[in-house]
Amino acid sequence: MAKGKRPKDDSQSSLEDFFSSSEPEESDEQIEVSEEENPKNTEPLGEEVDDEDVPDEAEETVTELRVGEREVPNDLPPSYLLSVDYAGAQRKAFARLYNPADKRVYFWFDNTGHLPYCYTDFPVQVAEQKIGSHGGYVRSESVELTDLLRDETVAMTKVMASDPLSIGGSAGSIRDRLVERTEGATISHAWEAAIRYRNCYSYDRNIVSGLPYKIKNGDLILSYPELDTKLFDDFKQAIGTEKSRQRIISEYAPMLFTEVPDIRRIAVDIEVYTPVKNRVPDARTAPYEVTAIGLSDNESYQKCFLLKRAQIEEGPKGKDYPSEMEIVYFEDEKEMLVEAFKKIDAYPIVLTFVGDAFDLNYLYHRAEKLGIDMAKHCPIYLGRDVALLQRGVHVDMYRFLKNPSIRLYALSGAYEQFNLESIVQGLLGVGKLGLSDEISALPYNELAHYCWRDANLTLRLTTFDNNLLLRLIVLLMRISRLSMEDVTRLYISSWIQSMFRQEHRSHGYLIPRRVDIDSVKSAEAQTEAVIKDKSFKGAIVIEPVAGVHFNATVLDFASLYPTIMKHHNISYETIDCPHESCRTNPKNRVPETDHWVCTERRGMVSETIGFFRDTRVRWFKPKSKDEALDEATRNWYGVVEKALKVFLNASYGVTGAQHFELFCMPAAESVTAYGRNAIIKAKEKAESMGVRVLYGDTDSVFLDNPTDEQQKQLVRWSQEELGIDLEVEKTFKYVALSERKKNYIGVYKSGWVEVKGLSGKKRNTPDFVQDAFRQMLEVLSKVDSVEGFETAKGEIREIVNSAIDRLEGKSEPYSPDELAFRVQVTKRLSEYGMSKPQHVRAAEMLQNSGFDVPPGTIVEYIKTKDGDGVLPVELARDKSYWLDKDKYIDTLRSVFEQVLDSVGIDFQELLGFTTLDQFF
Repeated sequence: MAKGKRPKDDSQSSLEDFFSSSEPEESDEQIEVSEEENPKNTEPLGEEVDDEDVPDEAEETVTELRVGEREVPNDLPPSYLLSVDYAGAQRKAFARLYNPADKRVYFWFDNTGHLPYCYTDFPVQVAEQKIGSHGGYVRSESVELTDLLRDETVAMTKVMASDPLSIGGSAGSIRDRLVERTEGATISHAWEAAIRYRNCYSYDRNIVSGLPYKIKNGDLILSYPELDTKLFDDFKQAIGTEKSRQRIISEYAPMLFTEVPDIRRIAVDIEVYTPVKNRVPDARTAPYEVTAIGLSDNESYQKCFLLKRAQIEEGPKGKDYPSEMEIVYFEDEKEMLVEAFKKIDAYPIVLTFVGDAFDLNYLYHRAEKLGIDMAKHCPIYLGRDVALLQRGVHVDMYRFLKNPSIRLYALSGAYEQFNLESIVQGLLGVGKLGLSDEISALPYNELAHYCWRDANLTLRLTTFDNNLLLRLIVLLMRISRLSMEDVTRLYISSWIQSMFRQEHRSHGYLIPRRVDIDSVKSAEAQTEAVIKDKSFKGAIVIEPVAGVHFNATVLDFASLYPTIMKHHNISYETIDCPHESCRTNPKNRVPETDHWVCTERRGMVSETIGFFRDTRVRWFKPKSKDEALDEATRNWYGVVEKALKVFLNASYGVTGAQHFELFCMPAAESVTAYGRNAIIKAKEKAESMGVRVLYGDTDSVFLDNPTDEQQKQLVRWSQEELGIDLEVEKTFKYVALSERKKNYIGVYKSGWVEVKGLSGKKRNTPDFVQDAFRQMLEVLSKVDSVEGFETAKGEIREIVNSAIDRLEGKSEPYSPDELAFRVQVTKRLSEYGMSKPQHVRAAEMLQNSGFDVPPGTIVEYIKTKDGDGVLPVELARDKSYWLDKDKYIDTLRSVFEQVLDSVGIDFQELLGFTTLDQFF
């Protein structure tokens, strides 16, 4: 039987990658069927995030900060910058600094007189007339900036205000007044007016969250450890000695080589009484009492606060009851909340799981409801969909771990669903505590154990693997130039956007608006999209040679799109540049298009992405596995490698996405054009050497039994001719290609099976189909010859017949859990229209039975022939139903067919007899 454990190589995915209800459309599948080491798998080219899935940029907020004089020292030893924010009362930007010496947070307030601002192309006098008597206006001045789009210096007016909301974010703001109204249109003349002030301030001061700073005589001074001279020289030599590369090396080296301390932190989880089983109380109204508050820190504080209630017994201490946990009882709920607030306020970092939407949100509104003096006792303040802290930083681990870039690239898809149970199972290999009753009726010991354990598991998400996630968060802060609150809540597009905003500010470049890019560069594509709903032509797929091919080798272009962006100097300002010499040089032409690239200026996006690519490939990836280095250094290099991997894998997916601030159609389609050209040329080269190309997809080519020398020759040719590293990715015992594109199975000599081509509609496949699928893959993994497929077909027939017999009741029937389809509800049930999919109908049945079904819930249901055609698993366990076996056989067929088609087996004929002669 195929084993279910995760592969040793962190790039491998599990069977759940294919049957999850929330996965991308395409993925690779590896099933372990032997004890041998599995081969490396191909990484995805880049993240594609739909506009609707991208969280909005963090709103402009004003913090009413209350701190004592001792917390704002005139001198402070090197301390790590956690975040930059804006204090409303002081009307200044301020920094939160963590001092590892005493493990406390200190504050520093701006002493430079920096003001919120935006730019306009109106002259000063015209701008002042437009702004009029706006109460927040301070002054304007003429400045000169570089317009990269036109490669020229432009005169702009810098408009300054007394507070951020005066610039933008409030009705009648300065941004809204810097407009030109024409018949039927309002044209904005404001630039850089939508950047949150705390980020604007960080960019201008070049302050990097996550790095250590000291305060000396009231000034904030960067204070990272001195880099070893030989180490730094070796690093520069490995990454590149050209002059243009030296600036970016000097800028990023401190970020990449400065370690992260084990920051003092506490995790918080709450439980709330509810009179209705399975219903989560509304955090905004906080109608019911908080019954438990679990607290677990990374030192020795392990407690659970419990509210004494009538008719609740102490109860026994269950299995694995934590000896380190102490229960603290409270007779009064207000007293319990105030004590919890004291603990929360004492920590630099407070961790929760869904704390923005529930735990801290509920505590805030419950404290208000109880009449607690909020100004005196409550350290929480609320923004739009976010709960923040006065002194410390609140990190909602749910929002961070839900980020697809973290889940897929940094954590290799270790979990499929986003509840705490699934995530800790995937990352820690443990589960949540099972309950003997509903939470509101649990005895004290069991309630405390359950609540504290959830807090402890949330903490452990930041401590496992040498504080991997904490260190990763801090590294991402440094690279993205975002505060901890933002980097743990926003998606990769916001990280990369912030990084490039900093690049613009550091060099005195005007940050273009999307309308500027579209007006200077063409907004229309020159290439025609092949895929529906895409606006330009993407990757190429070489038609597969259908059949079974033994000893097939796959060659892969390493980091294809980032390498193309680097090698061909593709950036929004360098594609179709204004230089006549670049336009008329035929060598600069982009294949299949009329676009050209610049050879006079190095592109900002090209330079940055190229640096990340080379830094990861030439230093941190190999060094993280270098046994000559000590374990601590290797471990740190591994964290850096993961951070760079996150940025690299998403770089094209974001910059080529139309929601991105710097999206440029000519740049986006030029990258894919060069990618198609690389695949086509590789195919031509291989065939000229006498090697048959069996298949090609985006960044890889499948070759029919090439010799070692032929492989080496192709690798050398690619580097010399294309400037792209071509790597021998894997060699299959056999690969079976279907006539369908993007559909194959590959079996390695080790027994691993890689499957490509399961479509998105199969992601919610029931467990019994997954089990049958695993059995089929094990059978196919043992095939060693063409003749072996006939034997395999008989075994697969038995697997299918056994499943159908159980569906028809001829043998032990499947349980509701084994039959369940699992699909996520993505919005409130009331927001679905008249035509409701099956999982929504099942969710409504749950809701009508008293269950709470908020957005994000994974609904489990079976398909029946009675009623609504669906029945939630929770209800199916206690009642009889008429199973729609035909629908389940269709599901079995749809999953099996895509694999069997690759090896020439017809699912419909599994119950009869057929040969494979026509296939071979």
